[in-house]
Amino acid sequence: MMADRIEILVSNDDGFRAPGIRALMRSLMEIGNVTVVAPDSARSGFSSAITSTIPITMKLRHQEEGLTVYSSTGTPVDCVKVALNTIFAEKKPDILVSGINHGRNDGICVLYSGTIGVAMEGSVCGIQSLAVSLNNSEEEPNMEYAAEYANKVVKHMLKYPVPENTLLSLNVPDGKPLGLKVCRMTNGRFTNEYMRSQNAKGKEVFWMQGKQINKYPDIIGDLEYLEKGYAALTPIKIEMTNFDYLPLLEKSFSTDPEE
Repeated sequence: MMADRIEILVSNDDGFRAPGIRALMRSLMEIGNVTVVAPDSARSGFSSAITSTIPITMKLRHQEEGLTVYSSTGTPVDCVKVALNTIFAEKKPDILVSGINHGRNDGICVLYSGTIGVAMEGSVCGIQSLAVSLNNSEEEPNMEYAAEYANKVVKHMLKYPVPENTLLSLNVPDGKPLGLKVCRMTNGRFTNEYMRSQNAKGKEVFWMQGKQINKYPDIIGDLEYLEKGYAALTPIKIEMTNFDYLPLLEKSFSTDPEE
């Protein structure tokens, strides 16, 4: 590795062989040394899941000047944890980037996404973190613009550091974006989430499907900008306490005569 360059940790939830992570790591090599630690196969929808009952392993897959690639048998967050406790045990990476995910992660998807989970773990550990997702779930989508925008955002983060306990989520449309919109997360939910069917033995089964809708259509966010053709960049906080409600809850308990 070139010692005078910044260190970038990269992971994902689609697996170390996915086209998205390959495009991302090549784009980021222009900025610094890239170390990839990613699942050995797809782990979509794992959010911040960790492995606690069985051991996990890490395997060196590729090494060249400025790039080292490992796979792991763990979850996306496991990959970050094992990397920070082994490769980066002495010094944390300067930046963590997750993706490029094959599929969007806007709105309520941040709760379920392993791509977001990776960036969230980085933020928890005090590392500036970015999650990158493309609105295309095909096996071999065009990652050119998503990689280009990821490169731009990382350079911006190095110049203007992200606050503590905050990660950035970048959602890129399929095709050339109309531009970049810095925006809020859409307050959404999924509808028609499962399709009923039967397996070969006639047993009822449920296939996940569904579409996300905005619970407050008058307040637009990343979901709407992405569908309009813009790249949407959203700051996501790790601290989830509802500080507006906190004193009201405390007061209600202190004044309740039954308590």
